[in-house]
Amino acid sequence: MNLKIIQLGEMHLNDCVDLDQKSSNGLWSKSQWEKELTDPKRICLGIIELQTKKLLGLCSAWLVIDELHITFIAVDPRNQRKGIGKFLLSDLIKRSKSLQINHIFLEVKQNNEPAKALYNSMGFKTVGKRSNFYQDGSDALLLNKETNNRS
Repeated sequence: MNLKIIQLGEMHLNDCVDLDQKSSNGLWSKSQWEKELTDPKRICLGIIELQTKKLLGLCSAWLVIDELHITFIAVDPRNQRKGIGKFLLSDLIKRSKSLQINHIFLEVKQNNEPAKALYNSMGFKTVGKRSNFYQDGSDALLLNKETNNRS
């Protein structure tokens, strides 16, 4: 499988909504995705299969001073556990260094063991807990990764 990471834009709106629906049961509305894809203070990356141009995974993050807040990361369920999420997250971390980001934050469902294992393997540490964070009432763990960009 030949993969490429691309910057997502407004022309990818329907693909993002579709992938969100498949992977997260439509966590965000179409209007939320539209804002995410057009706001210059946000980074939206996708990973596509080169032959088909099919969006296999995506992530979105907000730039806040010297921090990056990952707000969404997902891989098409048929392509999970193939290293796509790790590839995407690695690229986002690499980009954060050129943006002088000192900390990367994200939330993960407390019971999402595969995601927690991925984040831990990439150097994220649990720094807090958000009770009743998700719509279903489940808790989120707040994770942080320091990028060592301090002068």
